[in-house]
Amino acid sequence: MNSLGQFVLDVHTALFDGHDTSVLDKHFADNFVEHSPLIANDAEGLKKFVDDLGDGLKYTNARVIADEDNNLVALHGRFDGIEEEPFVGFDIYRVEGDKIVEHWDNLVPKAEPNERGRTQLDGPTDLDDESLTEQNRQLVTEFFERSLIGGDYTGFIEYTRDDQFAQHSPDITDGAQNCVDFLTKLQEDGEGLEYERIHRTVAQGQFVLTHSEGSIAGARHSYCELWRVEDGKIAELWDAIAEVPSDDEALHKHGIF
Repeated sequence: MNSLGQFVLDVHTALFDGHDTSVLDKHFADNFVEHSPLIANDAEGLKKFVDDLGDGLKYTNARVIADEDNNLVALHGRFDGIEEEPFVGFDIYRVEGDKIVEHWDNLVPKAEPNERGRTQLDGPTDLDDESLTEQNRQLVTEFFERSLIGGDYTGFIEYTRDDQFAQHSPDITDGAQNCVDFLTKLQEDGEGLEYERIHRTVAQGQFVLTHSEGSIAGARHSYCELWRVEDGKIAELWDAIAEVPSDDEALHKHGIF
């Protein structure tokens, strides 16, 4: 793990697992911006959130994607103690110098393993060749714009290899064709996943996280999808897809994205 990723993971863990709110003064910028729909009033709101939940709040990390070129770090993990059932998903931090300046998150309830026994967090964590980071980011972005924003689901076939596509979503089993069939059925039932645009990507080695905006059955949603690339093809997917309020209805004025 590079120093940027370690810094963010240490601060995040100290705050949400160790309940050490002093990190907000030490490591968060004075102009820190919080985009989470759960939090109002930026760093002050984060402190209240942690203090109110108390010792029951716990965090367990599964993987870290540290994008040094864009000063972004994505953490993929599990929260206990927010509600009765655990939440899993993604936290994205932007860093300037030695301070955290911005944060987004996308959390969904923990689900049972899918048909193939995969969970929302298990699977590979070690980084491969980081010299391929930008090549992999470009591949995923091209696929995403064509297949999800553009709605051409045949991209799932062309950008994967021999139908080998490992799926961690609770609702979908492995295989690119199974994913195409699932998404097509949702469209036919009037519950299709509509994607409008990518707001940011966080990439390191074979991992590329897309943070995008769209809707499902007319309701605004935030999509965080983590793609793993292997030998120039998309091989694996983790996701957290959550309904979010309009910017006017959020607890803050920064916008969800």
